[in-house]
Amino acid sequence: MVLGFMNVLAATLFLCLTVSLIGTVVGVIDLVSLLYTSPQSFETRTTLRFTTFFLLLSIILSTIMLFLRRYTVSNIVEAFLVVAIAWIVIPTISAMAYRYSIGMDFVNAFFESLSGFTGTGLSVISKPEEMPSVILLWRAVTQWVGELGVVVFAGTLLPALHRVIRSIYVVERGERIAPTVLSTMRRLVGIYVFYTALGVVLFILSGMSVFDALAHSMTAIATGGMSTNSLSIGYWFRGGNWAIYVSTMVIMVLGALNFVDHVALLRGRFREFVSSIEVRWFFILLTIFTIPLIALPLMRGDVDEVFTRFYHLVSGYTTTGFQLGSSDVLKNEPDYVKMILALSMIVGGATFSTAGGIKIKRAAILIKALVWESARLFAPPAMVLRRRVGRELIGDTELISVYNFVAIYMVTFISIALFIHLTLLSYGYTEFTFIDSMFETASALSCVGLSVGITSATSPLPIKIALMIAMYLGRLEFAALYLFLGYSYVRRVVL
Repeated sequence: MVLGFMNVLAATLFLCLTVSLIGTVVGVIDLVSLLYTSPQSFETRTTLRFTTFFLLLSIILSTIMLFLRRYTVSNIVEAFLVVAIAWIVIPTISAMAYRYSIGMDFVNAFFESLSGFTGTGLSVISKPEEMPSVILLWRAVTQWVGELGVVVFAGTLLPALHRVIRSIYVVERGERIAPTVLSTMRRLVGIYVFYTALGVVLFILSGMSVFDALAHSMTAIATGGMSTNSLSIGYWFRGGNWAIYVSTMVIMVLGALNFVDHVALLRGRFREFVSSIEVRWFFILLTIFTIPLIALPLMRGDVDEVFTRFYHLVSGYTTTGFQLGSSDVLKNEPDYVKMILALSMIVGGATFSTAGGIKIKRAAILIKALVWESARLFAPPAMVLRRRVGRELIGDTELISVYNFVAIYMVTFISIALFIHLTLLSYGYTEFTFIDSMFETASALSCVGLSVGITSATSPLPIKIALMIAMYLGRLEFAALYLFLGYSYVRRVVL
């Protein structure tokens, strides 16, 4: 029992050390860029405080890790515990950095941090353009690191200790694209960096500054969506900047696809890429969502509305969260548009990607299951139906797993949406409908970041807590809930 606790503690601290080292690098980079500014400026003071915090934390954690380096996570239960605990501890460290560097209220700081590391993008910072550059860069980095997985960066940056987190990788990412876990992590980071660099180039060519291009490329490929401006991508799209419109959508879509498919794409195996189940179903479902969304404005000849809605659909479906303007744009949309966008967010991107949601493969299996069950009614008794999605056969175990996950997701979704709506009414926020509460909940639970305005620094505390619970459960795909339910059931049966 003690050994298991030490294993969990060592692995959690190791992940925290990785985040601290990354935070220190972010601070130092920004500090170098501010060498020629006044040392008394708010920007410089904030950067110094930020860098000092993470530097001291890195030293402390490095010292502790020297004594804990022999402990290794040895089983799947410990790995689940590390993941569940780390996604509380790491945002807490980031919240402390926000608190120390800019004096942010701790609850808001924790909300911002959890939203960042879970890749959600819901923000309580109303005017990010007024924030110091180190804070904006850190927000982007939290999404960039968090969505690929802290464990992946940990194993890549400190390969000598990757054995400590080898089991955790199975829980966090699952699949491999190389023979070993370490080589898989390196390849993942390589693909990630390449697409990030591609995004930077595209965004600079589309009119962004180098800093804004870097920040947005990191949050786009991470399908995170945090922006350096309160109008999000709408700030650069003003006047019909179609280059930024297209380039951001390209990176969002890339971030929402399976890394296995990326390997095929980057190696030039285009037939394999196009024939992928999730690539095909991504565009099938996108088409299904698009038709009812743009039908009415298309008939009215409102081209601007068509392109605005389609952009928000891609942003929501890929679980990125970029918007073409403030939250009022979505708040003023008809309820049927909000419901379609919410449904696209619930489905989300591909498995083994940076996207959230139920995931395309589960959605495809669920849709196919309706056909299979309907066909069973007309099939002869002796006939055996083969359940197949693409070339993959679907067994009973996988089917039950999909049913369970979707059931847990929907129960959690309805419960939190109802709680948020009743809380809004009790606080006198009558301008928001139940559809708005469902939209915001779907955005949090699928780690998207699109908002109708419910999320803000002044939101009631119960709503912030509910949204944080949704972000936490959604990012871990209910791993903490599975762990608790499984442990409770086994303990009850044994006793």
